[in-house]
Amino acid sequence: MTSDGDRGTRERMREASHSRPVRWLARAGLVASGLVHALIGVLAISVVRGFSGNADQTGALQALAETPGGSILLWLATVCLIGLGLWQWTGSRTVRPDQSKVFPRWLRNHAKAVGFAAVGLACLAFAIGGRPDAAESARTVSSMLIDFPGGVFVLAALGIVVGAVGVAFVFRGLSRNFLEDIQPPHSALGGAIVVVGIVGHTMKGLALLVVGALFAGGALFTDSSWTSGLDGAIRWLAELPTGPGFLYAVAGGFMLHGVYLAARGVYIRR
Repeated sequence: MTSDGDRGTRERMREASHSRPVRWLARAGLVASGLVHALIGVLAISVVRGFSGNADQTGALQALAETPGGSILLWLATVCLIGLGLWQWTGSRTVRPDQSKVFPRWLRNHAKAVGFAAVGLACLAFAIGGRPDAAESARTVSSMLIDFPGGVFVLAALGIVVGAVGVAFVFRGLSRNFLEDIQPPHSALGGAIVVVGIVGHTMKGLALLVVGALFAGGALFTDSSWTSGLDGAIRWLAELPTGPGFLYAVAGGFMLHGVYLAARGVYIRR
């Protein structure tokens, strides 16, 4: 049973979430997140051509930092992405509990809020002059876990978690569950946005499955060189004996997911 205080808190959060300034901040944050995803796709393709930098989120932010006016863009992205995270979090508190699913909508919204805010904090790190390296950090942590008694089980569990997130993205794309977040127009454009959402979610999910598998492989063979996150997964795909075809598909998927996020900013639901 919901108390009057809980109802009052939920109503205040609903008002804040639906206010025009907060919604526009959320829209801008989605566009910023879309830009980061598109840049990751570009960097992934560049790996085939000899790119030696990081083909992941930190590489995308590094590229932004090195462009004219990049520092200003990073500060704007920081504000917008953290604002988007707050909007997603407060909005999730207004959703009625859904007991019909293993992962109810409010829980999914909280997870997305944390993800958006994390990207915002990464933008902040680059905006103030920091240059974090996600791939190197992943290898360092993995090496520490491998050297720690029982740490390989933690590393394997991490791989399973990342892989599970990948499965969730694939399912979300193929089932079109992402339509709970976006309200595309009933037109050819809307149909194209749905297709972009399906492909983008699915390919990003497959990339995360590769990341998770490599973390599990690092635990199995006690080799931290396997565990360099998305950058390592992209480079592994680039070296497949079958050629870079799957890498191009994943890179295109990240670009399309970036387009989807930007479209969600325009046709945002709620």
